Amino acid sequence: MSEVFTFFKGRVALYAILKSIGISSGDEVILPGFTCVVVPNAIKYTGAKPVYVDINPIDYNIDVNRIEEKINAKTKVIIAQHTFGIPADMDKIRSLTKRYNIYLVEDACHVLGSRYQGVEVGLLGDAAFFSSQWSKPITTGLGGWAVINDETLIAKMREQYGQFISPSGKEQKLIKLQYDLYNSLMTPKIFWFAQSLYRNLSNRGLLVGSSTDDELEYQMPYDYPKKMGMTQEKLLFSKLMDKDKVIAHRKKITQIYADFFPIEYDRLIKDGVDTVFLRFPLLVEDKIGILDLAKEYKVEIGDWFLSPLHPNMTGWEKVDYEKGDCPIAEEVCKHIINLPTHEKITEKEAVRIATFVKKYRGNYEYTIS
Repeated sequence: MSEVFTFFKGRVALYAILKSIGISSGDEVILPGFTCVVVPNAIKYTGAKPVYVDINPIDYNIDVNRIEEKINAKTKVIIAQHTFGIPADMDKIRSLTKRYNIYLVEDACHVLGSRYQGVEVGLLGDAAFFSSQWSKPITTGLGGWAVINDETLIAKMREQYGQFISPSGKEQKLIKLQYDLYNSLMTPKIFWFAQSLYRNLSNRGLLVGSSTDDELEYQMPYDYPKKMGMTQEKLLFSKLMDKDKVIAHRKKITQIYADFFPIEYDRLIKDGVDTVFLRFPLLVEDKIGILDLAKEYKVEIGDWFLSPLHPNMTGWEKVDYEKGDCPIAEEVCKHIINLPTHEKITEKEAVRIATFVKKYRGNYEYTIS
């Protein structure tokens, strides 16, 4: 039996899950060092310490063979991130959480519809958190939700949820306006312009941004513990009811990329796993160069991840990350891009993107030393 709770952002859903578990000062939470900075932020906001594990360069998920060495008496949670929609090795992670009696929380912010051994991702741990921000599998503008699969944890989450505030009427109207503009005007060829404009207006306080200045400076915003508004919630559940169309479209676009990059695709596909790619990852020789060219030619390409704590390039020590903690992730960040699969990417546009990337990606390939 699972229960769903909706929040203003996916990171807030994680924070609520950790508070429900009882995470506080002195506790440790294990996560991959290849994530968005808002994830370790949420851990720090509880008073706990994030403990980073390097990634497997094959699928960009946490390296399950490196987790156990980080477990100690302070470890209370392992966060399993399903990067780009690719399910992590949940059997091995679950065996560790059972052996050491610690909680398993899925970071499902990149996921909609991916399955592991026949079970939909988000139902494999004690809890999971999802995101419906602009760049995620479905969008409500901003937003997120938690799925709680542990009965004891459900009761504690209900108690926590009652302490969270609702967004103001102004915030809800602004998010709805932003969503309508995105839905009607956003196209792949204006991606770079729109992204720059959105960030500029967000920084000036004219739009509700994905991350506030406080968060990017590793500080907790004063109104952080917030529920999802009614307009967002209605839109979210409407989209979840129609998710089969979203999944089918992403698979169709992914197949085009697979035809252009069969070696990379085959490497990412695993037995017993049905992956619905949020974004199709590729390594390139000159990441900065190809992204600059993509802007020039108006080709939509993603830069995830710029760093092990995307998008921050500095200040990592504020969330207990020291350079060199995850050397594979740090090297991959210098070379990884991703190709979009969202509903506005037509088959024709996917071919255009893949043709461009194939021409300019170079010959870089990560080699495990």
